[in-house]
Amino acid sequence: MDISTLEEALDTFVPEIMEHCGTPGLSIAVGAGTEVALTRAYGVADLATGRPMTADTVAPTGSDCKPYTGVAALQLVERGVIGLDEPIDPYVRVVNPHGQRPITLRDLLTHRSGLGAGMGNFDRVPPPPLGEHLRRVLEAGRSDAYGGTMVPFWAGPVGAAYQYSNVGIAVAGHLVELLNPDGVTFSEWVGRHVFEPLGMGSTVFPRAQHPDFVPAGLLARRSTGYATLPGLRLPLPTLYPGDYPAGSALSTPSDHARFVLAILNGGAPVLSRELATQMITAQASGGTLAGPRPELAVGLVFNVFGGQHPYVGHGGEYPWGWTHFTRGWTEDRVALVISANQLDLGDFGLSDRPGHAAARMVAEIVTAWVHGADPRPRRALAAGRSYLAGLLVGDRLTTRLGIASPPSEEDVARICAGGEAALPWDVEAFRAGVREVRLTASPLVDNVATVRREFVGHELALVAGQLGVPGLATQLANSPAPQAGAGARVGQGAASQAGAGAQVAEGAASQAGAGSQVAEQ
Repeated sequence: MDISTLEEALDTFVPEIMEHCGTPGLSIAVGAGTEVALTRAYGVADLATGRPMTADTVAPTGSDCKPYTGVAALQLVERGVIGLDEPIDPYVRVVNPHGQRPITLRDLLTHRSGLGAGMGNFDRVPPPPLGEHLRRVLEAGRSDAYGGTMVPFWAGPVGAAYQYSNVGIAVAGHLVELLNPDGVTFSEWVGRHVFEPLGMGSTVFPRAQHPDFVPAGLLARRSTGYATLPGLRLPLPTLYPGDYPAGSALSTPSDHARFVLAILNGGAPVLSRELATQMITAQASGGTLAGPRPELAVGLVFNVFGGQHPYVGHGGEYPWGWTHFTRGWTEDRVALVISANQLDLGDFGLSDRPGHAAARMVAEIVTAWVHGADPRPRRALAAGRSYLAGLLVGDRLTTRLGIASPPSEEDVARICAGGEAALPWDVEAFRAGVREVRLTASPLVDNVATVRREFVGHELALVAGQLGVPGLATQLANSPAPQAGAGARVGQGAASQAGAGAQVAEGAASQAGAGSQVAEQ
């Protein structure tokens, strides 16, 4: 794999992805083998000062630090302090009222303790010590989301189903604090036994991202996070999670990539090969933030995905201003980490929000490279966008309406002369796209073939999104090509973007395409 082609592709695509998603700044690291092979940073870390985003800019990982907690807990297993399948009751009193059996460390690390979903127990002030915080939370037995009115604190019996739980990971962190042989806090243990051995000099896991708990020099390198809505980027007040082993770390993408590479390569120097392998291989059925999904799988903390190039993933959000994304290809030994100082205020858990969409589009560029493809666009992005617009116009003027004759050159010239484009435009590419579409014996088959021939998948996703037809990219790039005999039946669902039917199709396609990203969170 030629890393220079990936560098060129990222430099071409990422600025346009950020513009499309309204992302102020974005930092990327790609690790290959045992080393960080590439770092890239784009945009700004702070809008008010113009401070640029760099590879050394520090940012909250949100939930993407949960694997740090997993490794710290597994280090105790390795040392014989606690068993992976040993009940945690003797150390932390956590009793699932739905019964069946006691909770084990494995249950906590596979999100199968029965604890329900929650937001992390955030507040505007730093939290108390972890043990005190957890005693309050467990005694109250009430989820923090909407004051406990949204989801139950206990979702079901131990081991019955996957349910993502910040409290569960916080309990695992508390076990580390209680049982570690150094007799130090959770934060100190992770620093000594995870970050220092891996050379993660820009990473800390504090009780709070606050001057009382983070070195001043590191905190000064943190990006400013922005809550976004269309046309708005707002620096909201700092918040602190009480469940801090589930989400309070600060890091850089290159540091986090070093951690992921260590796990992909057998765990050394922080974990045994046996336990590192369990982290990245399926241990149980998985799910998403919304609940269990039997078709998905979870290792120990990491979500696990199969296929020709299997990978693990996770992700994170830190309210209200940062998103973090990780993917590690287990056989290819490649790690991708993306950090963005954006958290959109749209519906919780939807991976098509702008911050997640930006990371997902970047991830697909790297995925193409990992799969051996050339990730660079096949033409300038303005030309690709214009060509796709031409294909859409050509379709609307011919195949959509069953009109055999193409629009005349005069018609196309009038369209070009009278049109207005908000993005850089290529008139000749637009003309070529209009001319490409004809009412053939199998127009849908031919149209799909044209799109697949002319665009790589991640290029199509970007330009289709820029043109406001993201479902077109998902359906044409990921669906099997329609058969000639399928005719209008396929056209009414897969190719109809103008009517209400297309909106339904786009929604379904977007959710299908977002599945792995949601699960990575």
